[in-house]
Order: sequence, then C-alpha cells, then structure tokens
Amino acid sequence: MKIFIKYFIKISLIIYFFSNQSVSDDHKLNESDILFKKAYEFFKSKKYNEAFPIFEKLANNSEHDAQYNLAYLLKEGKGITKKYSESLYWAFLSKLGDIEKANDLVSELVDLVPEKTVETVREDVKNYLVNSIESGSKTSIMQLGKFFLDVVEEKEFPSAYKWFTIGAALGLENADQMRDDVEEELSPEEIIEEQENAEKFFKDFVSKNNQNSNKENNS
Repeated sequence: MKIFIKYFIKISLIIYFFSNQSVSDDHKLNESDILFKKAYEFFKSKKYNEAFPIFEKLANNSEHDAQYNLAYLLKEGKGITKKYSESLYWAFLSKLGDIEKANDLVSELVDLVPEKTVETVREDVKNYLVNSIESGSKTSIMQLGKFFLDVVEEKEFPSAYKWFTIGAALGLENADQMRDDVEEELSPEEIIEEQENAEKFFKDFVSKNNQNSNKENNS
C-alpha cells in the first residue's frame, strides 16, 4: 500500500507539472510552447512513446522543463526503455536550468548509477555546455559557472568565478552577485588568475559574436 501511495504521488506531481505548462490558446504560444503542449497531451493520454520524441527535441534545444520531463521518462521507462545514465544527463542540465524539481531527481539517480558513470555523465554535461558557449550561447555561460558549484563532486570555486565574471561582464542576470559570492571563497592569487582568464575569454567571445553578427547583416 505504501508503495502504491508513493507511486501515485509521484505521478500526480509530474502531471501537475505538465499541466501548469499548458496553455489553452494555441495562437498565444510560440512553436516550442505548442510542441510542449502537444507532448503534455500525449503524456496525459499515456501515449508516452509519442510524448518522448517531442520532449527529446525540445530538450536538445535547451528547453529546461523539457529536459526535466525527458529525464523523468527515461528514469521511469515510459515511452523508452529505462536508462539511468541518460536520465542523469538531462536531469543535470535541467538542474542547471533552475528547474527546482530536478534536484530530487538528480539525488535519486546518483544513488542508482555507479560513480564512474556519474563522472562520465558530468564530463558529458560540461562538454555540452562548452560546445554551446563556443556556438555563441550566453545562457550556457551561467550554467557552466553553476556546473562547477552544483554538479561536480567537489566545488571548483576558481572555475565558477571565471564564468560568473564573464557573465557579469555580459550583463547576465544575477551574474555579478554570484561572482562576488564566489570571490569570497578564493585566495588573492586565484582571483587575479581567474580575472585574467575571464578577460581573455570575454574579449574573444565578444569579438567572435560581433563577427558573426556582421556576417549575418551583410548576407
């Protein structure tokens, strides 16, 4: 009976989460919202195999709520066979995207996956964010800073400081506060080193983005 109650609560929570993402008027939605709503309807009808590819598409487009839903489906084996390692990958990314419910999911999955595999998944998440930043994503800069605080086994304050410093220079939300909070954990030598690293990356990032913008304007 306790097992059934626990399962029922979990399903109720996920359905509640999905339902809060849906909107009745399709004309008010953008393309990703419409896809999310469609996937939710499939989920509600227990057509998990049809919901899964839509959430997967949205997850690969850095939709953090879709990343959480994809992680959930992979963990529960709905619409796809269970795969804890892949579920953890998406759960980490949704956690870095500030999906609060992802914290519990990550904790559950870390207990289910061998530590060696967890480390591999962490590295995959880092590579995803680095590649995203190299492609011009500003939001991934903040997520990579959080990665070094919230995903790695032991907090790496110098690396987090570098990325938050870059984020602050770009005017990203909360970056200056997070930079200053992390700075308190660093030695003067670490601060100077990471400020120099941040300056170099910032200049290269802005220059590359300006070049890409000019190419688009001239095309």
